[in-house]
Amino acid sequence: MRVTRPHLPKKSRTWVAAAAALGAALALTASSSGAAEPATSPLAAWTAGTPVTVAAGVTRTTWTETTPDNRAKARALQIVEIDPLAGAVTLESAIGANDSLAETLTEQLAKVTPVTTRHPWAGVNGGLFQREPAGGAESTIVHTSVTATDGVLHSAGCWSGGKGSSGAVIQYGLPYITKLSTKLNLIAPSGETVRIDDFNRAPGRVPHCARDTDDVLVTASPPVYTDPSEIVVFTHDYGAPVPAPGTDPGVAATMDEGFEVVVDANGVVTRTREGRGGTPVPAGGRVIQGIGTGAQWLRDHFVPGTTATIDQKLHDVTMKRDIPLDASVDVVSSFHQLLRHGDIPAELPNSCSGTETGTDGTTLICTDSRTALGTNVRGRPVLVTLTGQDNEDGDYLQSFAALLNSPELGIVDALNLDGGGSTTLQTGTQVHTPPTDLKDGTRVHREVADTVYTGVGGYGLYVKP
Repeated sequence: MRVTRPHLPKKSRTWVAAAAALGAALALTASSSGAAEPATSPLAAWTAGTPVTVAAGVTRTTWTETTPDNRAKARALQIVEIDPLAGAVTLESAIGANDSLAETLTEQLAKVTPVTTRHPWAGVNGGLFQREPAGGAESTIVHTSVTATDGVLHSAGCWSGGKGSSGAVIQYGLPYITKLSTKLNLIAPSGETVRIDDFNRAPGRVPHCARDTDDVLVTASPPVYTDPSEIVVFTHDYGAPVPAPGTDPGVAATMDEGFEVVVDANGVVTRTREGRGGTPVPAGGRVIQGIGTGAQWLRDHFVPGTTATIDQKLHDVTMKRDIPLDASVDVVSSFHQLLRHGDIPAELPNSCSGTETGTDGTTLICTDSRTALGTNVRGRPVLVTLTGQDNEDGDYLQSFAALLNSPELGIVDALNLDGGGSTTLQTGTQVHTPPTDLKDGTRVHREVADTVYTGVGGYGLYVKP
């Protein structure tokens, strides 16, 4: 889908901006016509700092807790607002050096472009992920649910009983938050098809959520499922030798020797072999691994010189339509939408991974830092983090959603991204969130799977057909 927007003359743009500002002011101001006064805003105990201009069209505002909520230290809520009417800016996602590697946000943003003047203006960490054991030693990472950059899928969607899972499709500089699923098939030269279970992870070990009805939960923390018969495809940007048998000693299916097919950039099979692992993915090509009946299907259908065709569809469950996967499409995964059309979804759980006793000595507080991506009443994308000022701190998921739903912010849609120690916000080359992980006795920022960033662009306003 290509979006074309008309060019507005300067006077018309001024009117549009003024109307948007007036509408926002009306929406955020209590009525004097006798209507009931709104409940106290969650931000009543917070103070907004002066907005900092990062670049034309990019501002960062820090809200500081003036009355800490049962905490010894005040928290910081940071909002980066992106205004494509005010500057040549866009919104995108990136994976850094390669898809199998976790890196700090700073490292990932530095790899977006070698041109200093086009370096991203601001960015936050992206979707959830798991580290994948490699014979007991953590090495590669795996995305949770559907993730894509530049139209290349890096992970299949969560099954969730056919309902898909929450995610943000970022296209032409704007985020669209919805429920997503994937439809993946491998087509043999004979025309026969078989389902592809996933991308870029060890066959037999399914992280975080079931990809289909065959996946069975084997461990709960972190959630890991297993399936003894799978086909997994590794993309050209995987960036590491594909996994060998025994990736996870705790999951028996990963011990299967399996079968492997190497495909070049034209879809032609260049090599097949018994066993799997240690193979680099060819430039522009794919490596296909199978275990169980998946391995047998590959044996039966491919020999060198034949063609392997991958049919992949990204499905918008909410709108019941497929989203064409071209180079304009990025997808960031999530489990939870925080705000939908200005309301907190009824299905949002009140989850938290880390709690401690508050200053009252009794009540538990949630110390999960939070990251979110959303849009506001002016139609502008926003990047959000909630942390301690010098420590990891945050809130329960529902309380975080309520905070974002404060009328002062005017956020209408928001997606929860990876939080806890992963939460990172950077503008320019400066990181504004505290380091949380300990490495060699020093606090460092956590390595993450992907990033959402705003940088030089602006094509979202004037896409040519």
